[in-house]
Amino acid sequence: MVMLMPDRDTITSTHMGGEGATWIGQSPFTADKHVFQNLGDGTYQHSGLLAIRAAAIAGVSITYKILYNDAVAMTGGQTVEGHPGVAEITRQVAAEGAKKVVVVTDEPTKYSVDAGFAPGVDIRHRDDLDAAQRELREIPGLTVLLYDQTCAAEKRRRRKRGVEADPAQRVVINEAVCEGCGDCSEQSNCISVQPLATEFGRKRTIDQSNCNKDFSCLKGFCPSFVTVHDAKPRRLEGGLAGTGRDPSRDLPLPPPLALDEPYNILITGIGGTGVLTAGALLGMAAHLEAKGCTVLDFTGLAQKNGAVMSHVRMAPAPADLHAVRIAPGGADLLLGCDMVVAAGQAALSRIEHGSTRAVINSNVQPTAAFVMDNDIDLETSVMERALIARCGENNVEFIRAADLATALMGDSIATNLFMLGYVFQQGLIPLKLESLVRAIELNGVAVNAGKRNFAWGRLAAHDRTQIEAITARAQRTGPPQSPNLAAIVKRRVEYLVEYQDEAYARRYREIVAAVLTVEQTRVAGETAFAEAVAHALFKLMAYKDEYEVARLYADRAFADDLHRQFEDGYRLKFHLALPLFARRDPATGRRVKRAYGGWVLHAFALLARLKWLRGTRFDPFGRMEERRMERRLAAEYEALIGELVDALTPENHAQAIAIARLPERIRGFGHVKQRNVTEAKALEGKLLAAFRGQRAPAVTIP
Repeated sequence: MVMLMPDRDTITSTHMGGEGATWIGQSPFTADKHVFQNLGDGTYQHSGLLAIRAAAIAGVSITYKILYNDAVAMTGGQTVEGHPGVAEITRQVAAEGAKKVVVVTDEPTKYSVDAGFAPGVDIRHRDDLDAAQRELREIPGLTVLLYDQTCAAEKRRRRKRGVEADPAQRVVINEAVCEGCGDCSEQSNCISVQPLATEFGRKRTIDQSNCNKDFSCLKGFCPSFVTVHDAKPRRLEGGLAGTGRDPSRDLPLPPPLALDEPYNILITGIGGTGVLTAGALLGMAAHLEAKGCTVLDFTGLAQKNGAVMSHVRMAPAPADLHAVRIAPGGADLLLGCDMVVAAGQAALSRIEHGSTRAVINSNVQPTAAFVMDNDIDLETSVMERALIARCGENNVEFIRAADLATALMGDSIATNLFMLGYVFQQGLIPLKLESLVRAIELNGVAVNAGKRNFAWGRLAAHDRTQIEAITARAQRTGPPQSPNLAAIVKRRVEYLVEYQDEAYARRYREIVAAVLTVEQTRVAGETAFAEAVAHALFKLMAYKDEYEVARLYADRAFADDLHRQFEDGYRLKFHLALPLFARRDPATGRRVKRAYGGWVLHAFALLARLKWLRGTRFDPFGRMEERRMERRLAAEYEALIGELVDALTPENHAQAIAIARLPERIRGFGHVKQRNVTEAKALEGKLLAAFRGQRAPAVTIP
């Protein structure tokens, strides 16, 4: 699987259980003296230990990195055979001849001194992973690094069941401060760090519903991260319940759907969101009505947030069903709890144009590819068009079910039952209401919440406007639209006045206006170049220095966002690398973040009022290299735009736009921003050479 992931620099493949054995044959014929080999605890237990034994006997230099998931994560979270503990594994590999064994974990203190580890085992925090790897690669022979961390999906399940403690702490991102650089995703490799579209570009947000509370995203070098302690997600449902509001009250029953012949429902989604539960509930409800029903689940890599499908077939009697799989073109209803899976070929092949009805959750769950590619196009419109083309325009409906369900219940896990209620109320389920409600009761998990999720979905189908009005104040409605250049400039001028002053904002407006005048003269009817300048110049002028970060935290919008997400009574901690006080990492030389209490908000309010010092000789931060670089970038961009404007023609208009947009790549803080500046300047040099007509290789903009 890791070989399918880009940018992982992983080589060689082998059968499960033979991991590392290929190195025994390769090592004499390569200049490389050492390799690392990944191995899961499930594979280790059923056959991987034999490969470790072979490597030890052969005397090759190899470090086995054993991930202790505490579950067979790939196939559904089953218990590992024999359930070996971390200490037991260290004794086993030591007995096989490991020269050195290191355990890294997020909780080093959880092990007692008599936990039973092999002699000489080092137990370190996972932050020391890189140092441990560098140490182990220098030791000849077999070494083992045991990474102790329970599978994230399994950990969430255990917390929901109450068998594992749930930390009273959550991570939020101040979207105004966030630069969208993606360093948090790079540090955590976590898909709970999701994209957030804003008027000022794509930022990041934390999906509280599937966050595993690993907290490694806090390592991202960015001041936008805040931990909220003793926080409870705000649920509109709770407030409505307190007023006695019953979402199913006075709802009419839908017209009954006759079940005279087999009826096929395809449910699609991703692992861990309740797709299989929805299929099982339909199966139980059909059983209660003595109808024939089969449920065939395809889980794939569900535990890795992979695609899940449930084929549900119903008929008047069991004898009427002769296959459990829905045939191509055979779906009567496509219930798309996740659009990405619903628009995939496996689901589309089950649709018959003009016959299949489709109801799709239009909230797109970003895939793991977003972690690797900060600017990936989620292609929502492409998926919508594919579904419309396959079903027919009148047979497909899109609803932001995840937004609605999360606003009502405080957890996106409510989405699938919400959608089940939605399609039931539309008369697309050939079962009785009493049977479905009884099936939810028999399931025995969060029964009251499940019934209310189902009822909210019914109400949404009956009166969507009412549901959207109820949830409007708790939802992110998307970025404010700036449909034309005038609106774009107006909004940014207002921002720059708050950022610095009227004169600073006037300078921005005048530059954009001058660019527009030339563009309209040289390339009649076009504004794309001026729009590119409007976005990029604003980004360079509104750089997030200490004064601006303080102002954005002191702004009421941040407090309002926290109030929208959480009930009152929480405490805040801010994770910052203060430029004049932060210690340096001895290995990298970079500033290290630390947590500061809520008192920092008072310091932010004071610092925000000192923004008039920005750029003056009295500015205590102005002499920092990063601040000098930011002022230099803005000045260089103004000069660059002058050159582009002077030479602008219809023929090089597209090139000018591409060059003008380059500053949008300059994101982040500290070393992250410096890296992006270097990359942007390198690309700028190539594009400018082509623009100036110099001989240069063709450049494709990523």
